[in-house]
Amino acid sequence: MWWAGAILALVPTVCLAVNLKEDIFDTAVEVEEERECHGTSVGFGYSGTLELHYQQLRKRYAGCTYVHGNLEITNLDDPMLKYDLDFLSSIRYVSGYLLIGLLTQVERIPLLSLEVIRGNQTYRIQGHEYALVVALTSRDTAPVTGLKHLHMPKLKEISRGRVMFSENPLLTHMKSVSWDLITRGEPDSVHLATKPFSAKLQDDVCPEECLVDPYRLCWGDDPSLCQEVVTGSCAENCRFRCYGPGEDSCCHPNCAVGCTGPGPQDCLVCMDYVLDNTCVGYCPAKTYPKLQTCVRF
Repeated sequence: MWWAGAILALVPTVCLAVNLKEDIFDTAVEVEEERECHGTSVGFGYSGTLELHYQQLRKRYAGCTYVHGNLEITNLDDPMLKYDLDFLSSIRYVSGYLLIGLLTQVERIPLLSLEVIRGNQTYRIQGHEYALVVALTSRDTAPVTGLKHLHMPKLKEISRGRVMFSENPLLTHMKSVSWDLITRGEPDSVHLATKPFSAKLQDDVCPEECLVDPYRLCWGDDPSLCQEVVTGSCAENCRFRCYGPGEDSCCHPNCAVGCTGPGPQDCLVCMDYVLDNTCVGYCPAKTYPKLQTCVRF
């Protein structure tokens, strides 16, 4: 197979190591209620035919808002199938990793509502732990088909794990995203392998509406794809999560994305679970987790 040699380097070891409060942002897709779905841990593998694999992907994630585990979008490689991935647009939270690969017949992935990749499970490649991997999305040395657009304008945090791009020669607007804001400024957080994305400068131009002084930040060439930014300038010790510029204005450790004050009740998104409108690290006695909420018995 065309990708057999490249994929050997991407065979993983899965490592085990937010809860959404009321969303303060308008979502691109109206969601009537939260729905949990269970992810997968097969990496680049699949069973059955490519058509069956695609139908199972649709069935698993249609209407899903919370992925418990890993979101693996792979093996969409049949030129005879018409792929429509709009069913992914409702997903807001992934507790594990996001793996995207072998999508040579898909031009666009619309993860329009995704806010947090938690990284409770990571995808290991050559000793590194990744929470986001985008790889092997075009065929041949001069591809004309393959992934061109990865739309995640609401993505605000990858809580744990690195990011990798490899063999995506048609993919645009990855250099016009501020990955520091998403990875909380972790050093060496984004790894670029061979042909990580398009090398054409015009493929990273953002609309004027996407200005985040002094840069334009976006996931695509439409104003609806401007990168959403929550926090302004933070002190270095706050790691891009603060409610003010001072060193004593950091968000609580139970917060993801950002906060409006110092306490666990001030989080925009909870790192783990929410109990009585307060972010907690685990569900205490006499409660059980449902989605990202601790429910009392």
